[in-house]
Amino acid sequence: MNARFRLRSLLLRRPGWQLAGLGLMMLSLIAGVGLLALSGWFITASALAGLGLIAALDIFTPGAGIRLAAITRTLSRYGERLVTHEATFRLLEDLRAEVLARLLKHDEMFLKSLRRGDTLSRLTADVDILDHLYLGVTGPTLAAMALSLLAVILLGLIDPWLALLTAGLLLIVNPLTVGTTRRLGRTPSQALTQALPDLRSLSAAGLEGLNELRALDRTASYSDRVHEQSTRVVGLTRRLGSLDALGQALVLLTGLIALWLALVLGLMIFAENQISAPVLGLVVLAVLGLNEAWLPLPMAWRKLSQCQSAVERINTLSEDPAALPQPERPEPWPEQASIRIDAVTFRYQPHQSAVLEDFELEIKAGQTMVVTGPSGCGKSSLALLIMRQVDPQQGRVLIGESDVGHLDPDDLRQRIGYLPQNPVLFRDTLAANLRLADPEADEHRLTKVLERVGLGDFLANLPEGLDTWLEESGANVSGGQRRRIALARLMLTDPDIVILDEPFESLDDDSTRMVANALDEWLANRTALIISHATEVLPNHDRVVSLTVGPSGT
Repeated sequence: MNARFRLRSLLLRRPGWQLAGLGLMMLSLIAGVGLLALSGWFITASALAGLGLIAALDIFTPGAGIRLAAITRTLSRYGERLVTHEATFRLLEDLRAEVLARLLKHDEMFLKSLRRGDTLSRLTADVDILDHLYLGVTGPTLAAMALSLLAVILLGLIDPWLALLTAGLLLIVNPLTVGTTRRLGRTPSQALTQALPDLRSLSAAGLEGLNELRALDRTASYSDRVHEQSTRVVGLTRRLGSLDALGQALVLLTGLIALWLALVLGLMIFAENQISAPVLGLVVLAVLGLNEAWLPLPMAWRKLSQCQSAVERINTLSEDPAALPQPERPEPWPEQASIRIDAVTFRYQPHQSAVLEDFELEIKAGQTMVVTGPSGCGKSSLALLIMRQVDPQQGRVLIGESDVGHLDPDDLRQRIGYLPQNPVLFRDTLAANLRLADPEADEHRLTKVLERVGLGDFLANLPEGLDTWLEESGANVSGGQRRRIALARLMLTDPDIVILDEPFESLDDDSTRMVANALDEWLANRTALIISHATEVLPNHDRVVSLTVGPSGT
């Protein structure tokens, strides 16, 4: 999707919140200009009254107006912050969920090709910078334009030339300044959008591989790389800061010229007795107050280039050109979920040796097959082929009578349950981790499924029970507990096909037997593939297949 089209589509989301925020921005600016203008009128009138040039002065009406403007400005600015930030947070929530949903539908090879630090940066920093689109660009620009038009119309009631000159400066010169700042800042802004994620990725990789860098005595050279990238980021930031300052200075200069013209023309009009001195003070300070609306815009529009670059980076993440081809007319899920590997040859890269070559395998519907063999013999590759996370170079993978490439990808995700070799637990409560499989599961069901996998005592000893917080990747539980929690989560689903990759790893003998017995019941009437090094204790199964390293046979 084109970056500009994506930016426009973002602006069409949550229109109610955005319009409410825009209205509050306008009200805040009008109240601010009104406060300054009324203050100018009141101060001038008071001075003239003190000099005896005005016989009487009504202090109550302008005083009430000033108080009303001050209160309105305070409340509208507070409401503006609440509404505009709520609108922005909702937009970012929608966008982040959309990007993650698309990302999760990609195949295994694409996901493995992503750099962890770069991907995290795109999901956080690149998405977050898009909050500037509404908060910094569209809302303030529309409010400034609308306020300037309103001011020009009101000034036209006093003097057409005053209105015309003010319009020329505010609605022609200021937009030109803003546009010029944006053009000059486009290249360095885009460079900064790329340089910042590169710096984050480089720093994250260095921290993760710190022990290796120390062992190889490469910490100094790696530090130099980080310093070089950091220097580039600082240089770009300074360059853009100078450009922003120049843009704001030009807008301020334009505002001061408008103020000077308003004063000169106002004095001429005053000399002709067309306006009073207090009204002259009101006009001059009102023109000065209009500058507040324009000052932030040069920097805001310059940063729009960063928004576009961020959208392009997000698009490349969520719209993979190398994704596995999707069927135009997906076939329905077969009634009998048998699995057949038909003369499959598979290698991860063209230059690598085949992991599986002319490989044949069949698992009838409702049967359980155990696959064993040394590391590198293709056991996990077999699982990826069945789930269609990768495609074979030759041969077919069939579920029922349908090629997996012809089935709906959503059906594959919903009908195949998978326990990976390294299951992931999220930084959340135990209950929330389990409810990923079934959001409607109550506490009784969660407790029962944990007991089935031998975690009943573990749960009973937790002070907060199901509300116990798990750290990222289950860092505060053992490897065996992490695997059994993941297995319990899988048991909350109802798949037709189950693939278990090393389900007994890190388990002691008693736990292995308990899990095997639980699987006996749960795998009944399901088609199952169990990948395991250990064959001493297994659930009931129909066949054991042993693979060898190299071009595979059974």
